[in-house]
Formats: sequence, structure tokens, C-alpha cells
Amino acid sequence: MKQVIDRKLYDTETAEEIAQYAPITDKGDFNYLIETLYKTPDGEYFLHGDGGAATKWAKKVSDGKVPGEEIQCLSDEEALDWCEKRSIDGEIVVEEFSELIENVETNG
Repeated sequence: MKQVIDRKLYDTETAEEIAQYAPITDKGDFNYLIETLYKTPDGEYFLHGDGGAATKWAKKVSDGKVPGEEIQCLSDEEALDWCEKRSIDGEIVVEEFSELIENVETNG
């Protein structure tokens, strides 16, 4: 998908896929949800959301809602928050956001 935001082109084909959250992938389900975090060649993060009529990605139409998809720009902090809320693999998170993560070690 391609989308222009603030005169800048965001393209899922040319960006690096960092992580995906897809609890329901059956597009026949009103709750299907696929969210993918990307990083542009310039180092900016964006989220591609694709969801059914009962998700936040749905589009309003005159008689209700239909499935929809959209790209949203994210700051580094927002991208890290997204990863944490969706329990993305810790190795991916540390590799991508090491400068934002506090290293807490416990001595037993």
C-alpha cells in the first residue's frame, strides 16, 4: 500500500517490515486485524493497519462501516509502545529500539 502523509510517500513495498500483529487473519470476520510496523529507508516508523468492519481500521460509509486499511506515522516512542502493547518478540524490540530501552538486571 502507498499513502501520502504530509507530502511524504509511505510505501509498504519499499519499507523494511519490522514486526506484525495478526490475531485474526480471516478477512470474512468483522474483527479481522493485521497490523504491520515498517521502517522507511530514512529511519521513520509507520504502521499499516488492515481490519474488518468492527475494528479501528474500518471506514465509515453511509449505512455503517466496512473493512479498511490505512497507514499511520509513528514516532520512535510510539513504535516502541505499539511493540510493547502487542507483545512483539523481545529480540526484535531490543534490536530496533535499544537506545530507548532501560536495561534492568537483577542480581540474585
